[in-house]
Amino acid sequence: MESTALSQSGIETLRRRSCLSLAKDIEPVLQAVCVDRFILRWGVLLEHAPGTRNPTTWVDCLVVLPFGVFVVSHYHWAGSVTRTTNDEELLMRDKYGIASIQTSPSRRATSALRYLRAHLNQYQCPVEYVAVFPDRYFTLDPALPEAVLQIPELYHFLRVRLSRFYNSRSRLLDVQRIVSELHRHCVDWGEG
Repeated sequence: MESTALSQSGIETLRRRSCLSLAKDIEPVLQAVCVDRFILRWGVLLEHAPGTRNPTTWVDCLVVLPFGVFVVSHYHWAGSVTRTTNDEELLMRDKYGIASIQTSPSRRATSALRYLRAHLNQYQCPVEYVAVFPDRYFTLDPALPEAVLQIPELYHFLRVRLSRFYNSRSRLLDVQRIVSELHRHCVDWGEG
């Protein structure tokens, strides 16, 4: 029984290190887009379905910007990723050429997005996912959804989102107010 607890603890430690690494990678991009008008939390735990078999969902990084909230997930795959005929799956080929079908990032983010949208709807706050893949030893098919990207592409992705937000003539979001709302609804608000 004790070894199971240790292995769970070890998994938790590795997961938090991965989240911290992702946060360090994306923070300079966020600063370039929004200077200091953003909140970045890593290792956030949401209880999206209390009382069910899988009541919580892990968010690697949660980013609150004046033009939306982004659930950012880090994928540590090596090789290449292409589309399949099913939007909920991706075809991943590892560095040895072995192919496997993986659940798409959009599908993996569904419960977090649904939960956050429900709580932020009153603020007319856009909520999206971003899937970040390594930029070394890895290639992404250009036909993949635009939210599936590598770190160097994140700046452009966020600029496009900011431009769309301005073009919608929406008022900039109160980042602190959104953060207060999110903090009330998170099991573990993470670090940041």
